[in-house]
Amino acid sequence: MGGSSENSQYSGTGRDSSLAGGMAAIATMEASEHGSTLEIIPTARPVDPRTLPPADPFLQQFHPQLRAFRFTIVQQPIRARMCGSSDKDWRPLSPPAVIKLELFDMNGNRVIENTFMQHLVVHTTLWNESKEEELTVVELPHNTNSKRISAAAKSRKRGVTQFGQLTLEPGLEIENNLLGDASATSWVVEDEHGERGCFFVFPNLSIRLEGRYRLRFLLIKLPSMTDPQPTMVPKCLGTVFSEAFDVYSIKTFPGMIESTPLSRALAQQGLKIPIRNTQENN
Repeated sequence: MGGSSENSQYSGTGRDSSLAGGMAAIATMEASEHGSTLEIIPTARPVDPRTLPPADPFLQQFHPQLRAFRFTIVQQPIRARMCGSSDKDWRPLSPPAVIKLELFDMNGNRVIENTFMQHLVVHTTLWNESKEEELTVVELPHNTNSKRISAAAKSRKRGVTQFGQLTLEPGLEIENNLLGDASATSWVVEDEHGERGCFFVFPNLSIRLEGRYRLRFLLIKLPSMTDPQPTMVPKCLGTVFSEAFDVYSIKTFPGMIESTPLSRALAQQGLKIPIRNTQENN
């Protein structure tokens, strides 16, 4: 199958087993026997079909002309301020992570296929920099307050699986280290260049403990009765890791980053993304 980088993945590589309309014009439509259509994105340059993976049988259930998809992190989080034990004073990752899904037809055109896209979600978990340990949920000393949580994190912070059994040592308790909405639905909107695409946005993720982390994103197809072959079982289509980023203590945090052109473009189309300028008080 086609190759993939750390921040991008083609369909078929490493597979584990509310939709808004954009404003760009539709170049062509092709109807399939299932009643779905492919909308060729007129502003997007086609790719050489020889560079794409072989046709994906799973995608072809939705339209026979679908060939492959690419799952890419187009906006990387850079930094955040730890929120400690407070559930009120959150500072989200800056800038917010944005994932893009690109669908390709047999000729290498980038296309929109609503029947497939509207049942996709992306779920994220938190990992250490080496990608060896999940830190979405951690063990910490009991009654660790906001002033001591930074030091406690350095002395005792162990990832805990969210599923399965766990035996806690005396004096320890489980804390959510990743806060906010960990799942995002698909939005078909325009980017900062006016190009239509399918995006997943994570505008309010916050992290309790300082450290250096990565986010892992899972692309999941939710079951639907409209599927060509309904199984009613979610299917993981691929995963990508973000680049490493830093979460600072309250005293060392250098401040939020000015909102990017992509964040501004998405916010103007109705996505709930906080917009900031560098001159604003951080």
